Amino acid sequence: MEKETVTIRDVAKLAGVAVSTASRALGNGSASAKTRLKVQEAAEALHFVPNQAAKQLTSGKSNIIAIVVPENPDFVFRDAFVSGMVSQLATSFTAAHLLPFLVLTKPHDAHGFAEILKSSGAAGIVMVSFHYSKSFADVLEQSGKLIVSIGQPDPSMHYPYVDVDNYQGGYDAMMLLRKLGRKHIAVIAGPTDMQASVLRTQGVRAALKTLKMEPIALVPGEYGTEHGENVMRQVLAEHPEVDGVFAQSDQIAVGALKALLATGKRVPEDVALIGFDDFHVAQAVSPSLTTFSQPLATMAKTATEMLCERLESGEWKRKAVVFPAPLVRRESA
Repeated sequence: MEKETVTIRDVAKLAGVAVSTASRALGNGSASAKTRLKVQEAAEALHFVPNQAAKQLTSGKSNIIAIVVPENPDFVFRDAFVSGMVSQLATSFTAAHLLPFLVLTKPHDAHGFAEILKSSGAAGIVMVSFHYSKSFADVLEQSGKLIVSIGQPDPSMHYPYVDVDNYQGGYDAMMLLRKLGRKHIAVIAGPTDMQASVLRTQGVRAALKTLKMEPIALVPGEYGTEHGENVMRQVLAEHPEVDGVFAQSDQIAVGALKALLATGKRVPEDVALIGFDDFHVAQAVSPSLTTFSQPLATMAKTATEMLCERLESGEWKRKAVVFPAPLVRRESA
């Protein structure tokens, strides 16, 4: 036999108060300390779980946080960074008694995104994997929502953000490859409309300038294995002398590794390979990937704290938090 659902009426009856009084007491509305305590004790005795929507109507405040991912749905659950970050954010928000709400929208569908935001009732937004477009940026600006970005946003957008030091990662990758004696280096980059890729590429160029070198190839594209494999095959065909590769994500690196091994190249003996992310795939492949690590759980927790600070105090305590992306040395370089 199923257990009957406990309602606010049951709580009010046990506490000996009106339903409206019980609702206000549990929803941080107007109620005396004595009444609030009596209602809370009744709720605990009945194991009452308040309905979030009703609680918001009573208190006038929303605890919904929209996790916005402007990517095609198949990419969201295939990409290790995006799926991992969404999972960590959901865990962190729940622990902070916030209600995570996942919003999937196509990268440049500003109109559809605007309609979702209007109906969501979200108090805040966390952006994950943002491809810059002015129309999308305008929707965010006009939403009036509190916004934190996972990843540094476009310079024209002045939102608080949490990120890793992508520039330093790109710089250090080049320096390591040169230290290993590599002279013919290819860079398989990410999308040009995402700041993570832009900053990693800036770091690459700064290091190469210091080293007085030029890359034999620098090709942007999606953060995916197909991009890595296709570009690597092209580089091998046009520049068989390639002896070092920096792939700007682990998934790009996995694709590059597949192409290298398929054409008889030994890694790292013939070609040293470096990735970026340090997700489980980095240790699953053979040879295992040398890569830069992103602390997803720490980044998600920090983004949650930043939003909570703003919701509680009315001001942003922190505008930018950038974590180091430490190098993890494994077999590929």
